[in-house]
Amino acid sequence: MISLGENKEQSDMHLSSAEETIQRLLFSLSELEQLGQTLISGHSNFNVSSKTYLRITLGTLQVPSGAILCYHSTDNYLSVAASTPEIETNQIEIEPDEVSCLLESPLVELHSPPEDLQDFIERNSNFLNGNEMHHLWVPLKIQDEFLGILSLGKFLGRAKLEAWEQELLTILAHQISIAIAYSRNEERIQSEKFRLFMLAESAPQICQLLQPDDAAEQVVFQAVALLDANMGALMLIEPQHKHLELQYVFPPELLNTGDDQQETDNKLVIPIGDIDDKSTETETPTSEEMLVNVVKNGRTDQCVSKLDTLFGGSNLMAGPIQGRDGDILGLLVVGDKEVRGGSVAEFTFEDETLLDSFAKQAGVAIENAHLHQEALDARLLQAEMEEARKIQENLIPDTLPDIPGYEVAGHYEPRGPVGGDYFDCIELKAGGWGLAIADVSGKGMQAALLMATLRAGLLSELTSARGREEDKLVDMKNELIDMAMTLNSLLYVSGTEEKYATFFYTHLNPETDILTTLNCGHNPPLIVKNDGDIVWLGEEVGGLPIGMFPNDMVPLIAKFEAEQIKLESGDLIIYYTDGVTETVNIDDEFYDEERLEQLGKTCSDIDASQICELIYKSVMDFQGDADQFDDLTLLVLRKK
Repeated sequence: MISLGENKEQSDMHLSSAEETIQRLLFSLSELEQLGQTLISGHSNFNVSSKTYLRITLGTLQVPSGAILCYHSTDNYLSVAASTPEIETNQIEIEPDEVSCLLESPLVELHSPPEDLQDFIERNSNFLNGNEMHHLWVPLKIQDEFLGILSLGKFLGRAKLEAWEQELLTILAHQISIAIAYSRNEERIQSEKFRLFMLAESAPQICQLLQPDDAAEQVVFQAVALLDANMGALMLIEPQHKHLELQYVFPPELLNTGDDQQETDNKLVIPIGDIDDKSTETETPTSEEMLVNVVKNGRTDQCVSKLDTLFGGSNLMAGPIQGRDGDILGLLVVGDKEVRGGSVAEFTFEDETLLDSFAKQAGVAIENAHLHQEALDARLLQAEMEEARKIQENLIPDTLPDIPGYEVAGHYEPRGPVGGDYFDCIELKAGGWGLAIADVSGKGMQAALLMATLRAGLLSELTSARGREEDKLVDMKNELIDMAMTLNSLLYVSGTEEKYATFFYTHLNPETDILTTLNCGHNPPLIVKNDGDIVWLGEEVGGLPIGMFPNDMVPLIAKFEAEQIKLESGDLIIYYTDGVTETVNIDDEFYDEERLEQLGKTCSDIDASQICELIYKSVMDFQGDADQFDDLTLLVLRKK
């Protein structure tokens, strides 16, 4: 029999246990309240507080181990947000039907799970069976949205939870679900606020860019950042040919042209046809058709495709860029929205609205940049062409002097109002003649100024005495090499980056018929001997173009060298620039050295001026309807 004293002792123990449970519950509820207030205040998020939620749950229910698994709906997987003891695991993939099963189940005992979850448990048996924290699952959900799983290990000192503990577990799981949902919603709100702030900040930034290339680049960068995209592109309408032309793409390596696309001057183009024609709309448009439809309809749209998406990826969204008059200037394109974990998701309606708003700002920025550039270019071009034309008139001789025993003639045909070619025939005070031909890189004012510098430097060198009173006492080869180094230094300090000149100089002594030549990166002149043999002068002896590198680097790369040759009666030399041999016809064929060589062999019975005319006519006939490639310059020397 149990004495009254024993009954009293047992009663006191039960009372003490109940009091401890109540104290534990009150403390847990107090912690949950504080934790909820911290979340609402924005000073924390679920990623930070998940361990605290788990600790409260396990402590309240007196369970030694457990975990909180969060569900990522974009890619259908679970990840461990918190665990006791701590574990490291990869993503746990889960199928949509398995998510549906969990939504319908208030509790899941892993030793007797629903049939629809058995395959999931078997797939992840290594993870589940190896951890003591997976005994009972409580799905975390808000209405029909599945958020994750609260997993509990075996209960301390009992086989299962009592009824009141199960009710408490349901309350705790609901609190965790609310915390997850609130935290995610807060993250979305903060993200949208940040994107709206970026949108407001981007407008003045891009509108201040007055260079079209800079504006295009920044518009794409801003769009990619605003939409959390992996790629972006700007395409503008080229109205004359009725096509979309790519202006900028980020990153560049994502460009992937298909069979129906064209590339013009290394720029992707997509034909759009008649802007008012809406016949291209189809039920499931390709990415190219989607872009064309956005132009024609003037509405932001997107295309999801795993097979044919332009620029790579699997999802494109495009918004129309409008000008001030309402006309569509082009498209702003983004692709592959990146979400947490690095996965790719479809763009939302909010994303479409954001892109549409930013595209309107982009239209103002791009139009401003192009209008500014057009006005600037027009003013600069007019002034530059006038100045360059005047310089060019002074550079190119109208007539060439008479050389005893020789014929000399030249022809110059600039590609535009001014060019960068130069030729001359100069009588030397010390006796002899200097023949020069050159081609400065680039065109326009800079090229004309650099050519003027080269000509001034050459004349200065040729008029200096330097011991040339008696040619027989002078090492003419060394003289020309020294002259080349002087001109190289002059052009290097006078020119801008990537500005240089190819230059070929010949010293002619008509008394000995000796030519001393120096080739500075120029096309080798053609010598047609009186017996019909062909010699390419300075083909293997020469040096770098002048002005490309400083003098101390020249010997380390390709030092200047000169050579000498004796002319005989009837010998012909044809100096030329690459505007002759690199002229292209409509079939993309080059005039090339072989045609020049064959033509030169036919010129034995005509004078120098006729030879110039014959070569020029031959090149122009070959060019036909094709555009002129470059300045065309000829200098012909013929020994009588």
